[in-house]
Amino acid sequence: MKRKAHLFGIRHHGPGSAALLKGALDALDPACVLIEGSPEGDDLIQYAGLAGMNPPLAMLFYATDEAANAVFAPFAEFSPEWVAMQWALTHKRPVRFIDWPASVSLALGKLAREEALAAFQKKLEEEEAGAETSANTEAVVSDSSSVRLDPLDLLAEAAGHSDGESFWNGLIEQGADSQSPLEIFAAIETAMTEARQHQADAGGMSETEWLRENRREAFMRGHIRDALKTYEGEVAAVVGAWHIGGLRAETTVAEDRSIIRDLPKIKVEATWAPWSDGRLSYASGYGAGVISPGWYRHLWGLYSGERREGPEAFAAIWQARTAALLRQEGFDASTASAIEAARLALGLASMRGLSVPGLAEMRDASLSSLCHGDHVQLAMIERQLYIGDRIGEIDAAVPQMPLARDFEAWCRKTRLKPDEAANDIKLDLRSEAGLLKSTFLHRLNLIGVHWGRLIDAEAGRGTYREIWKLVWSPDMSVGLAEALVWGLTIEQAAGAATIDRGRKADDVAQLSDLVRGALVADLPDAASACIDLLQAAAVQSSDITDLMNAVAPLVRIVRYGTARKLPEPELRALINALSAEVNAGIRIGSRQLDDDATSKRMMAMRAYDEALGLFADVALLEEWRRQLALIVDDDQVVTPVVGFSLRRLHDLGLWDETQIAAAFSRKIIGETAAKAGAFVEAFIAGAAEVLIQDQALLFLIDEWLCGLDEEVFVESLPLLRRALSGFDLIGRKRIMERIAGGRTERPVAMETTEHNPAFERALPLLKQILGMDA
Repeated sequence: MKRKAHLFGIRHHGPGSAALLKGALDALDPACVLIEGSPEGDDLIQYAGLAGMNPPLAMLFYATDEAANAVFAPFAEFSPEWVAMQWALTHKRPVRFIDWPASVSLALGKLAREEALAAFQKKLEEEEAGAETSANTEAVVSDSSSVRLDPLDLLAEAAGHSDGESFWNGLIEQGADSQSPLEIFAAIETAMTEARQHQADAGGMSETEWLRENRREAFMRGHIRDALKTYEGEVAAVVGAWHIGGLRAETTVAEDRSIIRDLPKIKVEATWAPWSDGRLSYASGYGAGVISPGWYRHLWGLYSGERREGPEAFAAIWQARTAALLRQEGFDASTASAIEAARLALGLASMRGLSVPGLAEMRDASLSSLCHGDHVQLAMIERQLYIGDRIGEIDAAVPQMPLARDFEAWCRKTRLKPDEAANDIKLDLRSEAGLLKSTFLHRLNLIGVHWGRLIDAEAGRGTYREIWKLVWSPDMSVGLAEALVWGLTIEQAAGAATIDRGRKADDVAQLSDLVRGALVADLPDAASACIDLLQAAAVQSSDITDLMNAVAPLVRIVRYGTARKLPEPELRALINALSAEVNAGIRIGSRQLDDDATSKRMMAMRAYDEALGLFADVALLEEWRRQLALIVDDDQVVTPVVGFSLRRLHDLGLWDETQIAAAFSRKIIGETAAKAGAFVEAFIAGAAEVLIQDQALLFLIDEWLCGLDEEVFVESLPLLRRALSGFDLIGRKRIMERIAGGRTERPVAMETTEHNPAFERALPLLKQILGMDA
């Protein structure tokens, strides 16, 4: 009789599957263990048994010459693959992975992305030329859009269950306490083989998907044949239940070799990386994720031997944990209510024919007895309870991944030590040590590892001083692992991540921030790439608000960024181009804006006006101020923009008191209370001290208020209150005192100012700093 391997069909990250697998391995006592996974991970298995390896963890496979081409293979302590590794290492049995190599899967993935991009570009070209989409492109689109049927849904329908998820959970994940695991795996094999055949007959997968599965299974069959030849004892293969039907197919060695012949390959590296509960969940976008890692860990504690309790204690422990989390959020959750919730969960399980309560029963019981039907209370603790917050740890003996090694090298170089306690550091960017630390922290932020956060108000402007708050969190090690897809060093990863983010940016303001981020992180290549992207986006953009928002951060860099090497000519040319676009379109672009767009426009105008004053380009300033005057005289421009423009003309002294008063009167007399109030609000925004010192401006507004009739005055009160809400109590009091004192004539100064050459030399710089005409 021909020998066959024992195929154990499991669900990835299923605690019931893991418990059954452990029992099956104990009963079978195989000579070797084979696991679905990339063979490049074989050398990493030896580290899985070290004491310091605490899941969730992941094997990371990445292309040697392109770290962005990578894939993670995560493991939790309740993952059957992890249990299989632990069993083999404990019993000193050979163990290895048998899926297709990562060198093949990553090469094929890269090729598929390139082909899809080429097809998409070809489609765009044909559409632009007015031609119909070619048949090849249609084939690509239709093939990729096929819907794959879930075989578990087919089994659930046959068994009378609502969906495959609940069917599998009730049968396997929550019913794993069995004395005959080998029989259960035999039943799984029969059921999944039938479901797979049904799916094939129904056309539930595209030809591309079937080819991919057949290639993977050809590799697996080859490894299984080799193991049967090498070992005399039983051979156990732990694979996804879906693959069993394919692995049992009667094929020859020649047939399997022909289907995998000439597949592309690339050089691949593999390493262990810490992982997290959040990244094991469906919510993270992980295709093989589970809905509730926290719940599965609770189940694993029941099945793995860590706890020996019946359904009563099982339910009580979960509900006690739920009650404790609710109390942490400030809700009332008594012990008596937790006991009642546990009893209710057991009752629901009994009514639904379950040996132990499932997640649905536990949730319903918690909602009823602990949350009194309030879904908000349960939502407050969902992530901690159902997802979990555990972060994996790597044993010190395991060779570090490249990015982690580079991170530690930077820590030694900068003398920064990760610490979970908050720590403030002050950096002087004129010193080599200070600039090095700043560069390191800025680069980490670009790859999503937010160890440091700028807290000083002026730090974002690139001055010589930065103040950072450092707080290290264990999940940042996961962030380092994920960032490895961008590069093997902090510098490479930060640069590649910035460029990729720039290519995906939606507007020019985002690109401007990326340019600034690349410059302060000392990434000249990434900065140049983002500058090119920004220039291209600015040409296509018709949103004046975005263009104004893009100018401010660039000006701050040029103005204050002298601690770092900057491409100043390129930046100045970019600022000039963006500003010219703004000046040309600000008046026409400020017509017929809705409330939200107007609010964003006002914030952008204030930032742009300040930035332009700092940039001190005479031609740009003159054109901007000319546009402000045109805006005031344009009746179609939205009222708040007019109010801001008139105020700037007043502050800069470009219009005299008579002109300001005339324009002010035109914009409020005969207007509705809402429109007049919006104008005044924009006109006096942030002007408490200005109103106190500027008598003409103060009494201009006072005269307008005194001239309102009672009805209009009452309608205007809410708008006036909002306009003055930004003034502090002292400022309001001083304004009232000034008004009560009445208008006074300023005495003419008779004294002559003594000639001061030093002051006269400094005056142009002072005016430039204040944004005044030189």
